Amino acid sequence: MENSRRWFSSKIQLALIFLCLILFATGSCIFYIEEQNNFHLVTTESAYRSAQLDRGELQYYVSKYDIKSIINLRGECTGEQWYGEEKDVSRMLGVKHYDIDLSAYIKPTPDQMDRLIAIFREAKPPVLIHCRGGADRSGFASAVWKVIIDKETKSTAQKQLSIVYGHLPFGAARVLDDFFEDWQPEPLS
Repeated sequence: MENSRRWFSSKIQLALIFLCLILFATGSCIFYIEEQNNFHLVTTESAYRSAQLDRGELQYYVSKYDIKSIINLRGECTGEQWYGEEKDVSRMLGVKHYDIDLSAYIKPTPDQMDRLIAIFREAKPPVLIHCRGGADRSGFASAVWKVIIDKETKSTAQKQLSIVYGHLPFGAARVLDDFFEDWQPEPLS
């Protein structure tokens, strides 16, 4: 009886240590993503992705990477402080600003896909693609960028929808993974 209690107690301790390690790793990942604004290269000297940036962060990244176009995946949000700051910085620094309203939890419509692809083809690079957290919508749009602009395979491009960027391939945001897997890009004419 004593041996089975010790065995059970050691199993609980191991499980708690394992749980603590998972929580620590998850917390560290979230902290890193938040602290770094989830800013990442998509295509060298052509495209970057990020979370929502405040005025100072946006000015910094636009200047450092010579950003010419901002693609906001959160849609036009007149009246929101972040949106006003983003539009002000864009005007002040001569950056073209595009808005498209995509959801992280609802599959894009054909019109939204057409609009996103049209923006990609029109926007002067380097572009900055962003949503609120830089994980789900930014990952999806970056994957589409890789296929449409960089002419990469979907399997290679799908790496943009990754836990490395904070995207979890399960739960409600899984709809973007499923949509991307089923998506058939139009051949170029």
